[in-house]
Amino acid sequence: MKQEDILLKLNALYDTDVLEHFPKEYLYLYNTPIDKIEEEGKDIIVFGSISDIKSIRTPLSIIRFKINYMNKVLSCAIFNQPFYINVLKKFNKYCLVCRYKKKTKSYIVRYVIKEDSPYLRTKIKPIYTLPKGVSQPDFINLIEGILIQKSQYITNKLPKKICDKYKFEDRYLAFKDVHFPLNEDALKRGLRVFKYEEALQYSLATSVIKKYRNLIKKQVTTLIDINEVDTFINKLTFKLTGDQLNAIHEIVFDMNKTQIMNRLLQGDVGTGKTLVALCALYANYLRHGQGALLAPTKILAQQHYENACKLFKDTPIKIKFLAGNLKTKEKDKINKLLESGEIDIIIGTHTLMSQNIKYKNLTLSIIDEQQNFGVEQRNALINKGMNADLLMMTATPIPRTLSKIINNDMDVSSLNEFPSKKRNVKTMVVQSVDKIINKAILRALEIKRQVFIVAPKIIETGTGKKISVETIFAQMATEYGEDNVALLHGKMKEEERNKIYDEFKSGEKLILVATSIIEVGIDIPHACLMVIYSASTFGLSSLHQLRGRIGRDGESALALLVYDDDDQENYERLKYLADNEDGYNIAKYDLIHRGSGSLTGSNQSGDSDLKVANFANDQVIFEYAIKDSVEILENLDDVDYRIYYFNVLKNLSDYKLD
Repeated sequence: MKQEDILLKLNALYDTDVLEHFPKEYLYLYNTPIDKIEEEGKDIIVFGSISDIKSIRTPLSIIRFKINYMNKVLSCAIFNQPFYINVLKKFNKYCLVCRYKKKTKSYIVRYVIKEDSPYLRTKIKPIYTLPKGVSQPDFINLIEGILIQKSQYITNKLPKKICDKYKFEDRYLAFKDVHFPLNEDALKRGLRVFKYEEALQYSLATSVIKKYRNLIKKQVTTLIDINEVDTFINKLTFKLTGDQLNAIHEIVFDMNKTQIMNRLLQGDVGTGKTLVALCALYANYLRHGQGALLAPTKILAQQHYENACKLFKDTPIKIKFLAGNLKTKEKDKINKLLESGEIDIIIGTHTLMSQNIKYKNLTLSIIDEQQNFGVEQRNALINKGMNADLLMMTATPIPRTLSKIINNDMDVSSLNEFPSKKRNVKTMVVQSVDKIINKAILRALEIKRQVFIVAPKIIETGTGKKISVETIFAQMATEYGEDNVALLHGKMKEEERNKIYDEFKSGEKLILVATSIIEVGIDIPHACLMVIYSASTFGLSSLHQLRGRIGRDGESALALLVYDDDDQENYERLKYLADNEDGYNIAKYDLIHRGSGSLTGSNQSGDSDLKVANFANDQVIFEYAIKDSVEILENLDDVDYRIYYFNVLKNLSDYKLD
């Protein structure tokens, strides 16, 4: 493929931009010892001649062949890459990167490298994420050509003082070490340069944004008396945990500042985040401001509204509920009351952000289950007020949020204590054929406790392996009786959904087959079993939230993650969730695998301003970078620092506060 065609596919403005298209991973091409070739979950490197090549046509293309490796014949398979049938030649030698599958006693091939490939000149092979039509060899050749032709144009990005301080190698050499590493030490040297480039730029940008945000003052006319808040708390019929009290005090302290509050309330399901949020709304009422509590579903919003009404029943606080299904007349009435300031607290769904909804004095915005809202959606609510304080709540911080925490751009309050008994939920990764699923359901029914069955789609589409809730519902109704099983999904009418939910909550139905609509806001104390089909298609955050629906009465409960995928990485991801219960650590794991999202854009995860650095793995690098960003901001009279500072500012020119 021609150079200009590759540049076009990569959206590269200049050919040197391609140099920053870094490998997604590296393969270490050392032959695997014969006694290690049947280890699951690890890359296995084998080198030998192949035979018995066959192409099999199924819904997925499969190429099967054998390779002779150290006097052993290994059965191999390549899935959904039919072009390999024209590449592989009988009796030719190849280096294979594959993973052993114990179930079929075969090797699933990830990469094939020809005997005469330049990749085999060194033992470290870079692998790139490339657009369709661009091959790995074509891209490598392009990189090699650019490095030869444009070496004189490759200059250091970092200030000279920083380069000298850490003894970073020249940027041109760093590119060579990253794209063509001679050994592991060379690769580390190169990556060290680019990781620090990204860390320093990100840290400095974050510091600038925070500095800018602190310059925006809110109109604090009435300070909140923390003693009044404590008096309200002391009159409650139940006792708050120490973490809850600390979080409330931290929030009130922020609300009394002239700077806008930007705080995350993080705590697992059952740690009492809602009560903290309601106390924050009470504090906001004391300063004569309006408060809005946004939830992702009507069921959850309705629960918050009912809890607020109970909590504030002996106060003059005026509370209203607003959701999309309300009649236009009722919405207009509530909007007029909001605009006139006659409503102190409004609780609802996305309707709170609607263009026609106006507030007289919105001073506090609270967003529950913040991972369900994009940046633009959050901004839409925040902008309803004049520099309103922001409090976000989650059990599992999304990667974007976690990255901001690490960079100190967001303050955090954590709830680790449980007001009541901590849930005793065991999580297991199983296959659909495992008898444990039926045994677990039968046991739950025998002891008159309830069961959630979750699947990712509503109906069968004829494509993919995802099983539908309608298929499962039919199976469950046949096996356990129609009177015991209910079906719930988002395409049902609201009245029907509410009826089914009430039947399940009352215990009339023992098994609820549903989509992830039950992820939040469903409170069934006696549910003891959660079965999630096609679990690998869900994010870790969603899975963690789903299993939080069971064991809420303190009794033992079981979550079964059904896995029928050939992807070992997906299995390892599910296994991590099964072995970990802490939402914060789950979010850190998610950060490593999904990315942080963009600092200046709207992405929650995935594509990031960071290409090689990682907040979770490179915390030490970021700690140094944060210190250096402070030094740069304090010494802008230094020409080198000032030039670097303004280059960073260029990248922030279109930034919108989020």
